[in-house]
Amino acid sequence: MTEKWRLLDYSSADPKMDLAINEAIFRSRRENLTPNTLRLWQGPATGVIGSSGGSVNHKECRKRGVEVVRALSVTADLLYIDTGSLNFAVTANTAFFNTRAIDYPPILSDYYILNAAIAEGLRKFSENVEANPEGTQINGRKISWILPKWFYDFLLFQVTLLINTDLEVYRKLIRTDRSLTEMPKITSLSRQLRKDIPLDEVKRALIEGFEKKLGIVFKTEEELTKDEQKAAKALLKAKYGLDKWNMHGIEPFLIGMGKTSLEVFVAYPPTPMCRQLIELVKDVTSDLQDDVTVRVWMRGKGSNQHGVYPEMSPALINAEKCSRIPAIIINGELKFDRAIPSRECLRSAVLAALPQE
Repeated sequence: MTEKWRLLDYSSADPKMDLAINEAIFRSRRENLTPNTLRLWQGPATGVIGSSGGSVNHKECRKRGVEVVRALSVTADLLYIDTGSLNFAVTANTAFFNTRAIDYPPILSDYYILNAAIAEGLRKFSENVEANPEGTQINGRKISWILPKWFYDFLLFQVTLLINTDLEVYRKLIRTDRSLTEMPKITSLSRQLRKDIPLDEVKRALIEGFEKKLGIVFKTEEELTKDEQKAAKALLKAKYGLDKWNMHGIEPFLIGMGKTSLEVFVAYPPTPMCRQLIELVKDVTSDLQDDVTVRVWMRGKGSNQHGVYPEMSPALINAEKCSRIPAIIINGELKFDRAIPSRECLRSAVLAALPQE
């Protein structure tokens, strides 16, 4: 039976919001609130940094009015997008690829088959398009960049295709520690074909390539779900709209659909002090249930106390390792440990962690 995927051709005027939307869809898929999804989007001139590092030429960006944002990714790639680029994001449970990737090398086979689907669509414009796990090429030159992110069996696969992208600006804005001999040779589809390519034609070709290569059909939807809209706004306020993330790569630990996270670490069985702390947390957050997710973690009970895909902050893992009991961790930061805070202190800490209007 042919599987149906959701297709969203949905863009925001704000590049920070576009990346927040990608993560909101990713979180929605992880919660099984939505099916596997292909989202297409376009945006203004933007320098994009992968989660784990790198730097664009900030002076040149300021000179040209180019905003710099950071994407959720396991890689440190740098890329430049503009109105001539076509961006898209695949969010999928990778179990889907198990039977479809058998003809590909086992390492990075999910990346390979997705890039092969892209290449399948782009061959409408040139037979010289090829795919590998790192992206797609035409005549041996790179025309796509990928920014992947994993959560257990779920994959967010963000891609930028250089269609009519201004490559001269690209080279001026993107810095790298690699020597020129190590840098991949980049090009654009329009440069190789010596003409501008309408992005709507590329979108149609891309959709056809995905359907053919993956054996799927798309159901087109025009809007995000209400949960995704709410999550995207929360992620923009708490993460993508802040220099703390975009400039310094410091990421808040948000839970589920982008809610503020309050982790309570206690003994098992809970001591009288632990039980008192749990009751205090319930009291302090009783009117904040729409914005805050509280999870009580008991030492020694394992990582699956809250489902098969546990979300545990590094601070919680460290608290368990160091026996910091009881402890309260808010958005991934250890706030209180080995004592019970006053109601006023705990309430202030929780309110300060909520996305600011």
